[in-house]
This record gives sequence, C-alpha cells and structure tokens, in this order.
Amino acid sequence: MKQGYDEVERTNFASKAFVTLQKLQSNSVNQSTSDDTVFSLSDLRTDIRFEHLRSHLVPPPRFERATLQNYIADENFPSQAQAKIELQAFIDSLNQSQNGFQKLFGAFSKKPAQTGLYLDGVFGIGKTHLLASVFHAVQSPKKLYLSFTELVYFIGLLGLEKCAKEMSLYRLICIDEFELDDPGNTTMSLGFLSRVMEQNVAIVTTSNTPPLRLGEGRFDVRNFQREIGDIAKRFKTVQIDGKDYRQKLAQEKSTHSSFWTMPDVKSAYEQFQATEARKKLRLDEAELFSLLRRYHPMHYFELAENLSAVFIEGIGQIHDQFDALRFVYFIDKLYDDNVQVFASARIELERLFPDAFYHSAYAKKYWRCISRLKEMCG
Repeated sequence: MKQGYDEVERTNFASKAFVTLQKLQSNSVNQSTSDDTVFSLSDLRTDIRFEHLRSHLVPPPRFERATLQNYIADENFPSQAQAKIELQAFIDSLNQSQNGFQKLFGAFSKKPAQTGLYLDGVFGIGKTHLLASVFHAVQSPKKLYLSFTELVYFIGLLGLEKCAKEMSLYRLICIDEFELDDPGNTTMSLGFLSRVMEQNVAIVTTSNTPPLRLGEGRFDVRNFQREIGDIAKRFKTVQIDGKDYRQKLAQEKSTHSSFWTMPDVKSAYEQFQATEARKKLRLDEAELFSLLRRYHPMHYFELAENLSAVFIEGIGQIHDQFDALRFVYFIDKLYDDNVQVFASARIELERLFPDAFYHSAYAKKYWRCISRLKEMCG
C-alpha cells in the first residue's frame, strides 16, 4: 500500500497514463487534428478578471475529493497520523462554533488569538491533500482556497487594504505553498495576514519552510524579523515528516511508460484524443518559454483548466532562473488540473535544472517540480 497520500487518486492517474500510452502506441496511422480540440493562444484572455478568478478559489480538480479519511498516513512517520488528528480537531472547532470567530477564538482576550495552522514539511507527503481536506470539511460557504502566488497577485491587483477587507469577510482561507521570496511579497503577505487574522479569520497554510525561517537565503530578512515573529505566533505549527511518495510511484512504473523522453511527440500529439472542453497544446522549447514570459503567471491558471494535455518538443536544461521559476509554476498548475505532459526531452528529468539551482534558495521548488513531473510523465 502506498502511504502518505490518496491511494485512489494515484492509482487512477497511473492507470490513465498507461491506457493513454497504449492508445498512442497502438495507433500507427497519424490522425488529422481537429481545430476544435487544439488550444490556440487566441483563446487566452489578455486581461485577468478578478471575478472569474474568485469563482475558482476552490481546491483544484486533483484534490476535489480529498478528505482526511482517504489520506493514508505512513506508519513509519507518526507525525502524519498526528497531523490528521490536529486537523480534525481544528475542523470540529470551526464547525461547532455558533457565534462566529469571536466566541471560538476569544476575541476579547488580551492575548493574540491563534487563528491558524501551519503545515510544515517536505514536498511529496500530501500536505496539499490535507489542506484541501480542511477546505472540504469546514461547513461554511465563506471559505477560500488559493496558492501563495495567487494571493500575492490578488493583493497587487486589489491593493492591500481592499484585498484584506474583502477576504476578511470569509471564515476560512486555505493558502498552499506559503513562502517569502523577496521583500515585495513579504511586505504584502505579512501585511495581509496581520489584517485578516486581526478579524479572526482562520488561516491554514502549507509550506516547505518553518515559519521563523521564511525568506532565509533569498533576501535579507533581518528587517522583517519582528513581523515574521508576530505572524508566527498566530499559527500552530504542525510538523509533518515523510518521504516523497511520487519518487516511489515513479520507481514502480515501467520505464516503457515514460512520457518524458518520447521519440515522436508530434505523432503522439496528432493521435491524442482531446475534447473541445479540454484541448491539447504542442510547443517546442522556444515557444514554451516565449509563452511563459509573455503572460503573467496568473494566466497559467486559465491555461491549465482548458487543457487535457501538453506536448513539448526538444526541451533541454533550463539555465535561466526566471524561466525556471515560471516553468515550475506552470507545472504546478498543470499538475493541479490533471493535465498530462508528453515531451521529447533532450535531457534526463533529474538534470532539467542545473546543479547550482538545487543548492539555491529555491531548491525546494525545483525538487517539487521534478517530483511532480515524475508522477505526470513516469
């Protein structure tokens, strides 16, 4: 039994990939491609509508059925089972409250109300699954789910005060992959959390970095130590240990099912049966990075939800760190929306990023990307 994640979801994804490969390999005649099933960049809106995005602030399709019950804790890491207990208690407290957060968290107490849980742990142990489980289990329509990148975008779009005011109307906000990358997003995100938590909005977030070490190695965090410390006091940290389940899953797959080093991506693309609702997209390396540079990362959100598969020809090692970080976020969105990835890569997956990147401040982002690609591609 695979542990630390939803067994059903992993099995379904692997089975889907295997069936897809069988279909591609058994079809020796190139089929004509219908324009109705091919994604065109003209389908991508040039503007980003806040109302459209806000209606999508729920767990992504990959985690739409996530629960604490179908998260299978690894018995070798007791902290996973303990995390489920902590989260269930948190959920029960929210659901049992009758008079809002003032009663639940003691708004009239002289001490700051602890209104958050901080799920800290390495990638590939199911933190996002647990986060989505909390969202689904809390019995209130006043809840939001978004990534940290999306939160920073909303703050920039609406302004700090307006964004905090609007989101303070919610009972629960779930934030995935919280991280402080630079002074700009640090100022915005800490200011936002301070304002909404003063209104006793419950926050649950995931991260690969303990709260008091946020931003280390990325910028000079000394000027923000007081603010980081104040915010950290509002969270109860839930440490989750474990090993990357996707690594084990990739090892169990047959090497013949790899979609990362396919010899003929064009034929696979032509044979792939997409639909008008979820289309397919084929790009070479230059076109891919031109696309990622051209559009704000929030466009990747819309792009992913309209695709069933992406075909990438001739991708090699990514040497530019800005391109690499854009690619990481792009893969995150494809992963969330269950988009399949097919590639004729010129390099092994583990060497997609230079060695120096794996020792940089963003190393965990790159390792998470590789981990997810292993599951997506085999």
